[in-house]
Amino acid sequence: MQQQLIEMEKKPNVLAFKGALAYAVYFLALIYIFKMIGIDTNNTNLPLGEKILSSALSYIPFILAIVYVQTNHKKELGGYITFGRAFSAGFKVAAYSGLFLALLLMLYYKVLDRSAFDNLIDKAKETAGDDDNKIKGVEMMRPYMIYFIGFGAAITYTFFGLIVSLIGAAIIKKEKPLYEETEEIKSL
Repeated sequence: MQQQLIEMEKKPNVLAFKGALAYAVYFLALIYIFKMIGIDTNNTNLPLGEKILSSALSYIPFILAIVYVQTNHKKELGGYITFGRAFSAGFKVAAYSGLFLALLLMLYYKVLDRSAFDNLIDKAKETAGDDDNKIKGVEMMRPYMIYFIGFGAAITYTFFGLIVSLIGAAIIKKEKPLYEETEEIKSL
């Protein structure tokens, strides 16, 4: 009963919001770091080592942000957390991160680095080759491409975060033993 009262009082929303916001800021910094050292993650011919590096630097901190929120929320609840509660905390991080990354990528390509967007369009035209229909399709999609990039990032990170949250919740869950709950009720 005491655990239920604590769960009603303590919500993971603020912690999840902060974790997702911190990851979004990290992601923006990572974009600029990759640009400085010459790694173009939009390049289809990216060497394997650079693909692994960029994926690891993108997804490992995301996983750590989800696990961080789940474990800290468990501490807030007195060391006990149900599977559903742990999953909810982790999924909130994933959903907020997806939203923040969508907004951040749209802002990046539309305002912060317009040349990166033009480079992305040029690579799409290059991939189209000499096929006039494909080149025309790329030009037709140009005004909407930023929104597709943002939506794609939101869906990707939210879905990946869903999987990480499920795994994290299965590992982190620790429900209060029944005999402790019975003793608390008797002492009231």
